[in-house]
Amino acid sequence: MTTQPQYEIEERGATEATVRVTVGPEAFREQLDAVYRRYAREARIPGFRKGHIPRNVLESRFGKEAFVAETQEDLERQHLPEALMTLKLRPVSRPRVEVVSFGESDPFVFTASFAVLPEIDLPEYRGREVSVPPVELVTDDDVTRALAEVQSQFAKLEEKEGDVVIDGDIVRVKEGDREWDTRASADDPVTKGLIEARVGTEVSIDAELPGGKRIRTTLEVLGLREVILPEIDDEMAKDAGLASLDALKGDIEAKITDARLDRYNQLIESAVLEAIVEDAEISLPVSFVEDLVGEEVERIQDSFEEPQSTGTFDGFLTERGTSEEDLRSEIRTTVERRLKRELVLRRLAVDAEIRIEDDELEELAQADSEAAGEEQLRFVGRLKAEDRWDDYRSSKVNERIFKLLRESAVVTAAKDESAQGLVIDPTKSGSRQGLIIDPTKEGGGT
Repeated sequence: MTTQPQYEIEERGATEATVRVTVGPEAFREQLDAVYRRYAREARIPGFRKGHIPRNVLESRFGKEAFVAETQEDLERQHLPEALMTLKLRPVSRPRVEVVSFGESDPFVFTASFAVLPEIDLPEYRGREVSVPPVELVTDDDVTRALAEVQSQFAKLEEKEGDVVIDGDIVRVKEGDREWDTRASADDPVTKGLIEARVGTEVSIDAELPGGKRIRTTLEVLGLREVILPEIDDEMAKDAGLASLDALKGDIEAKITDARLDRYNQLIESAVLEAIVEDAEISLPVSFVEDLVGEEVERIQDSFEEPQSTGTFDGFLTERGTSEEDLRSEIRTTVERRLKRELVLRRLAVDAEIRIEDDELEELAQADSEAAGEEQLRFVGRLKAEDRWDDYRSSKVNERIFKLLRESAVVTAAKDESAQGLVIDPTKSGSRQGLIIDPTKEGGGT
């Protein structure tokens, strides 16, 4: 009878854990036999048919140590995931496996050490005092700026008289089979070459972009364009979906008010969350943080390898006036802050018993799909196809956590000299997303 494997936590720190796995000698021998059979089926040795190669021949060809090592690896791959599931541990780094003992007559014992996210205790979060700037009243200037935004959305490009490009002109250009519109500007290293060119001629471009990348090409000047703005009147309002200019102004004022209230609530939520994070004692696994920093730096580097990139990574660092080491330090600070926020949010969801089951999530998806004017099956299907269904659940959980923080806060007004008015598109709906984590899962992550 095969002895059941034993899984135990050998050591558990705030950010590191080690598990110990013990596999009985019977299981070791069974797996070793399976390895020999696998080699016998797959190996090609002259004089022997596949599947009928004696063990001593295999050992002579490959060495017994190879079969023992492969047996250990098979048992590690089989039992480590089971051990982690049984012990409810979620590594956030690659486990470091060490063999403690093995043998055909002795138990096979190995340990695995890895980083884990800490379990945290929350400081008191209800009744937190925070100061945020008060909601700004909507002014006539705010409405005027928003009307200008609407006006620009209905602008049209039309042919412009003239045959010589001047600074600021919109120029129709052609490169090979591609045509597009661009604005000639003396401040742009590429398009400044178009200034003073005549329609119907070709211009050779030899320009160095910020970051050191060079562009050499030839552009044919096809024509000039100019932007024609509509009158701000009832007709424009109707194009925007409103009955009259007065109705458009009223809609703009309401949307700006809602946007500022939403921003005000976000400031409260963020201030409370930051205060909790500041007071909570949270140790983060160094190896996990460094892995995330490395991934982000690599992502930035890779972005400059894309065909559409106009710069280089070194140029990016030069433009920012920083070094790669300083960039990593900056990213590390951001990563640590994000992880701490996510850990606090996850713990808040557990403490406040905030969870969303599948049936309720479907109802929320139905409401969101209706608001977006999208059929529910398509809305849900798209999220699931893009592997974002769990993120959607997490965003809904986060909304309730932020609401709890906001409603439990004690808010006082603070002066914000940098507060700016919001210019919005009254023809579209806005939305806000919080942090995307799954507070219902063990371990967390990003």
